[in-house]
Amino acid sequence: MKTHHISLYHTKNNQPESTVIKQELITYQQTTSGINITKLERSFRGGDHLDSYTSSPIVLKKISTEGQH
Repeated sequence: MKTHHISLYHTKNNQPESTVIKQELITYQQTTSGINITKLERSFRGGDHLDSYTSSPIVLKKISTEGQH
């Protein structure tokens, strides 16, 4: 049976197993103009961790071509 995690590992208060090298949390959020994708990566090395964060909007509204030639 797989273990499901509800939070990111942390080297001080929620330690990963020694075999875990990276963890990712991806969120897809609907906005008024499309979707925003945010990604948090936590990498583990030598008893410490490094976080990186990216956010990418994807515009889904139809672009008006009126008046363009």
